[in-house]
Amino acid sequence: MSVDILKISKDAIAASKIYDDVINASIGMFYDEDKSIGGMPIVSQAIRLLPDEKILPYPAVDGGIEFKNNVISWVLGQYEKSIREQMFINACATPGGSGAIASTFAIYSKPGDSIFVSDIRWQYERFADRAKLNVFEHKLFKGDNFDLDSFKKRLSELCEIQKQVIVIINDPCHNPTGFTLSETEFQEIINTLNLFVNNDIIFLYDLAYLDFSHEKDNRKKMTYLPQLKKHVMIILSFSGSKTFGAYGLRLGAAIGLSHDEEKVNQFHKKCVNEARGSWSATPTVSIELLNHFSKKENKNAFLKGLDHINTLVQQRSSSFIEQAKEIGLKTHPFRSGFYTVVLTPDPDKDYLKLAEHHLYAVPMSGGIRLALCSLSKQEIIGLPQKIKSILKL
Repeated sequence: MSVDILKISKDAIAASKIYDDVINASIGMFYDEDKSIGGMPIVSQAIRLLPDEKILPYPAVDGGIEFKNNVISWVLGQYEKSIREQMFINACATPGGSGAIASTFAIYSKPGDSIFVSDIRWQYERFADRAKLNVFEHKLFKGDNFDLDSFKKRLSELCEIQKQVIVIINDPCHNPTGFTLSETEFQEIINTLNLFVNNDIIFLYDLAYLDFSHEKDNRKKMTYLPQLKKHVMIILSFSGSKTFGAYGLRLGAAIGLSHDEEKVNQFHKKCVNEARGSWSATPTVSIELLNHFSKKENKNAFLKGLDHINTLVQQRSSSFIEQAKEIGLKTHPFRSGFYTVVLTPDPDKDYLKLAEHHLYAVPMSGGIRLALCSLSKQEIIGLPQKIKSILKL
């Protein structure tokens, strides 16, 4: 995914001013059925009602005590108390989940190191390039499941040549495939990380789409984290920009957990230093937005809106996947989320063919990513057949 996704989206927007049949499935932003962005008026209203003192001043670089407690509570949910009793924890505000990823690379690697990622992935290499890092891949899938054998084998190979290793897992609602790990698969990943006691493992758990998972309990896998041994430092990458549909406000956090108190203290110190030397501070309005919706009376109303969005996204994705299966259009294994990937033989050429027919999507290794979150249910009717016809699949 080395292409400029934002440029593809801008091309789609420009085309829509000329043509009536444009379908923009390029960018991961939720649009309601009437094409209004974000889908939650309650968020827009909350932003507009924030007083100047919660918008204009500089914030604390790490977001402040209130924010840190709130974001930890938000991410860990009902399991916060139990996890706090078992592990040390701290947090730092970041500009979106991207800020958490960038700061992790800056803090826990040196030029020439390799990060451990799946062969099908979001654009982690953009962050790796900036930090002068290499990419070391494992296979994501074996059939319709996570390829644990490849994960173990390749991680073992990397740990032989590198003492400190950043291991990235993007879950739930994997971008770009829509795959979500089962609890059994996640447990096996935990077990595998625990094997490498002679290495320093940085487990970067990218939770960008945590609040859009259709698991029965989308926080349950958090309860597995305390099983990790002292040689593993956990960093949760939270994207409030995604959760609140406020993409341009750049709200996020890096949350560090470990059984080693000094590791967590150093994480916080280095994360604050990296923030101050890179982006200075996360926007105050973003920090205060999360603080606002962390209050019980506000959170309950927000969760009703979130449920509306999740219902729509699942209806859209189910519609696409069911139609695709009926006509034999192949996709990667999908469980829930904003995206799916249609498998095509030549993605770089195929996405241009689709664009010629006013259908904008993102090329990546092995196929074309479609952001179903941005399409109405009506736009999805017949879309698999249209793609199959255009690409002659």
